Amino acid sequence: MSTIRKSTNVEIGKRLREARHNLRGKQTEFACALDVTEEHYRKYESGATGLSAEKLLILFEKYGIDPTYLVTGKNSDEFNLDRYISSCNKEQRDQFIDRVLAYMNRLLKDMR
Repeated sequence: MSTIRKSTNVEIGKRLREARHNLRGKQTEFACALDVTEEHYRKYESGATGLSAEKLLILFEKYGIDPTYLVTGKNSDEFNLDRYISSCNKEQRDQFIDRVLAYMNRLLKDMR
């Protein structure tokens, strides 16, 4: 593996680990979502193995992790809550609120 490719994979792995921590996710949960073993998932986070486009898409669809952020370290668009709420349907709004509440619940449990 080339040095550039290896350093890119390492940076992507760091951002993936950070995103998983921010979501309060476990490596086993993410490995299951990506349909890989936990050992293989750890290789993603360490940068020993690169993420395929298919895996990036799964992370985006399941967890909302921006592929642009994972690859470049830059957000593709800054999140604007008011704009999001005003431009989604009731189902999307309810799903968003459910995710925020679940996230807050995990945070509170971790603080105890």
